[in-house]
Amino acid sequence: MKKIIFSLAALLSATAMVAQSNDSNITQTGDDNIANISQVGATNSSLTNQEGRANNAEAIQGTTAFSSSNGVVKQSQTGDKNSAFAHHEEADNEVYQVQVGNGNSARATQNLAFEGGGNVANQLQEGDRNEATVSQEGITNTAIQVQFGNGNSASSSQEGIDNFSELNQEGGFNVASITQVGNNNLSSQSQIGEANIATAGQWGNNNAVSQDQEGGGNTANSIQGSSLFDSTGGRVEQVQAGNENNAFANHEEDDNTILQSQTGDSNDASAKQNLGSFGGNNLAIQVQEGNGNTATATQNGSTNISDQSQSGDENVASTTQSGSNNIAVQSQSGVGNNATSIQGGLFFTSRGGLVSQFQNGNGNEAFARHEEDNNVVVQTQFGDRNNASATQNLINFGGENTTRQLQLGSGNVAEASQEGSSDFNLAGENNLISQIQFGNENKVTSTQNGANNTSDILQLGDMNIAEDIQVGAGNDTFVTQLGDMNTSVILQTGVNNAATVTQNGSN
Repeated sequence: MKKIIFSLAALLSATAMVAQSNDSNITQTGDDNIANISQVGATNSSLTNQEGRANNAEAIQGTTAFSSSNGVVKQSQTGDKNSAFAHHEEADNEVYQVQVGNGNSARATQNLAFEGGGNVANQLQEGDRNEATVSQEGITNTAIQVQFGNGNSASSSQEGIDNFSELNQEGGFNVASITQVGNNNLSSQSQIGEANIATAGQWGNNNAVSQDQEGGGNTANSIQGSSLFDSTGGRVEQVQAGNENNAFANHEEDDNTILQSQTGDSNDASAKQNLGSFGGNNLAIQVQEGNGNTATATQNGSTNISDQSQSGDENVASTTQSGSNNIAVQSQSGVGNNATSIQGGLFFTSRGGLVSQFQNGNGNEAFARHEEDNNVVVQTQFGDRNNASATQNLINFGGENTTRQLQLGSGNVAEASQEGSSDFNLAGENNLISQIQFGNENKVTSTQNGANNTSDILQLGDMNIAEDIQVGAGNDTFVTQLGDMNTSVILQTGVNNAATVTQNGSN
């Protein structure tokens, strides 16, 4: 074993400290070599090349007592079970660590004692079971980690503002983790391979994270803000292409955005936003294409939009939004669809909400809820075992309610309820329900309790039944049934009632 200690003066003096412009260049060949370099001051340079097994390279520029700026550390190791460590203090320092082989570890720490920033840590590993770690504090730091091979793990930790972390892994069974504390930080993680896991945690304001995974068994997790830390203006973007994907994103307030796209089998996507609540300009969009999809989004306060689209088998989509200018759009196309959207919590809130749910095939269900004010529910279903339901104010007070439900084929049921009244003390407000069904085992039910009610029902074919109950104010009902086993029941109780029924069927 050879051991080299380079300690700042010349090789003749192992303990002296030289403050400026030191250069170190070390090359070692063989096994169990050790290179320790310690430098303080400005514009230091350390270059270490090691070839063999179980070698150790350590470079320290700056200490808790002496700063180091504009320094460069380059460490290159070829072989197995090697380790590299680099440490920097203060500003504008650079670390480059390259390892080729298996079971290697690289670690870089920058600016842990002194104020500063502008540091760069760059780690490249090629091989299996390698480990890379970066820790940085201060402003405008950059961490870049690249790993090729299987069973690798990489983690990056940054504390401060305007920091950037990028982590790329190619291979199988890799794990990636980024943690950023502070403001205006950006992190990007990319994984290509199988059984990948990526995790990003950001605390502070105006942080952004992007995670991209391609392969099988992927998991992506991103959290911005917590119960102790806000996340103002944050953004999360997660893209996965491959099997057994799972993506989760968190958030707390204000200008939250979550975008998740998954293409592949057994997808699961979840997005939550304000969590502890208060308000934010929330937007969550989740797009999944292929097999076993589930998408869930929960948003609590302010100008919420949730858009979920799934095209593929066994889809389930759910959206819950509680306050203000809510819009939820869910579109599902294919086999075993289920969509639920609830806007407004228990005992009101929801304000300007709109729910539109579209489903285009096999075993569809759609359910929409609402609490007040400008409620609209539109549900459209095209094929097979359709079921659509909508309620609105959920026990009184008022909203400008509208429900439209259209179903085109097979086993259709549509129900809608819009409230108000308590025996003509009304509210419930400007209700309109229009339900259209075109074919097969149709059933439709409308109930409106108070204010300017209109219910318009059209059924065209097969086993139709329509029922309509309206209790108070300017009620109108029009029912048209054209084919097969038609039945219509209408009850209207108070004020300007009118009813028209046309039946032209076999019964």
